[in-house]
Amino acid sequence: MKAKLAFVLASTTGILTAAALLVALVVDPPALGWVGFAITSAVVIGLAAAATLLLPRIRVSPAWPAVAADAARRLLAIVDAYCSEEELCDEIEARLDGDVTVHVVVPVRLSHLHFLANDDARERRFADESMRVMVGLLRRRGISATGRVGSDKPLESMVDALAAFPASQVLLATPAEEPYWLERDLLAKAQDLTKVPVTSVVVPTSRRAPSALPSVRPRQVG
Repeated sequence: MKAKLAFVLASTTGILTAAALLVALVVDPPALGWVGFAITSAVVIGLAAAATLLLPRIRVSPAWPAVAADAARRLLAIVDAYCSEEELCDEIEARLDGDVTVHVVVPVRLSHLHFLANDDARERRFADESMRVMVGLLRRRGISATGRVGSDKPLESMVDALAAFPASQVLLATPAEEPYWLERDLLAKAQDLTKVPVTSVVVPTSRRAPSALPSVRPRQVG
């Protein structure tokens, strides 16, 4: 990503420099004209940088879903890291009817700034901790559960998980008090991306503060 950004900025700057030299040789504009050119150039460079960082990271395409080899029921839970783990487990348990395997995916929750800067170390650690707590609670209740940390986009996390986990239903869990900007209209968008039944639930927000421990590479809990 950094190499791509550097290439785009260098290319854009080179084009603008060439245009400035051409204008200087052919038109010889007044000082005010150069001020306008400088402002326009700054805007163009800013838009080029934002497009390079943002556009590739907001594209979500439906993945080819995994196909179950048996008739077992499987629940895929896409859970906001700020959801209360105990309340979330209560909601999952209430929805289970018989023997159901649960796979918990916790996307990394980023601020706008960290999303653009591709800086997610602290938030990824928090998502990993939340996922491990949820899986542990479910297992202590006798529920077969696995989990992993998703990407920084909830919809992408869902379609990636469906490509490996043959879910018979999907549950989207979001916190009541701390809405995440990438979760707007999440249910409708998720239903458009898969034929698997998708429902949603709002649970209380966890009071657990993001961890200040050093970052580690999250691992799947299976």
